[in-house]
Amino acid sequence: MCCRSGSIGIKDKNLRNLAGKPILYWLARELKKTNLFDKIVLSTDSKKIAKLGSQLGFHIPGLRPKYLSTGQSNVFDTHKFVFKKMDLNDDNSIVCIVNNNPFIKSEMIKKTYKKFIQFNKKFIVHLAHEIDSDQIFYRQCKNKKGILKYLFKNELIKSKINRNQIEKIYINLGEIRWAKIKYLSSFKKYKDNLAEKGNKFILIDRKRYIDLNTIEDFNNTKNLFRP
Repeated sequence: MCCRSGSIGIKDKNLRNLAGKPILYWLARELKKTNLFDKIVLSTDSKKIAKLGSQLGFHIPGLRPKYLSTGQSNVFDTHKFVFKKMDLNDDNSIVCIVNNNPFIKSEMIKKTYKKFIQFNKKFIVHLAHEIDSDQIFYRQCKNKKGILKYLFKNELIKSKINRNQIEKIYINLGEIRWAKIKYLSSFKKYKDNLAEKGNKFILIDRKRYIDLNTIEDFNNTKNLFRP
């Protein structure tokens, strides 16, 4: 798990309290409940986050360099840095990348792991949820001088008018990522693999899950989250 100090959308997100505990506590609890991992690794550039993570049972492989901890940093470069530092490769380790989200439950982690092993680690495995037909991709536009221009014109022209005629559409969540280390070490290889093969997935209820990107997300989380 990667938790840097300079969270932009929610200031100090990784140190905030939720239901009387640091957000990091809830994910640490769920990761331990899986009984899957020999080691749970936390990569951070923050001494405060490292101290908290250590108290919660995370392995801290030293502080992350600052060049890997900016808003423009590629998190896959951080993965590669940690893998190299810990001598992890596809011959000696199976790795899952998780985001610090209190809605991640142990059953989600176990089910995605089972799917990863079931298909002999040949597919990347994510969480996913169905999206509302009102948000279907061919309705997306760009603002061109005050006019909304459609990005997918051909698909829009071929689209159906009734909701029940629209094929179900899904979106992947990057909150849990089971994949080979060679893909987790390179965003290009990761994307290329998804584009070529697609991915396996576990469906979740989007109404019971919030991706924490903004302070509004965090405030909604306080109302929805149940320990």
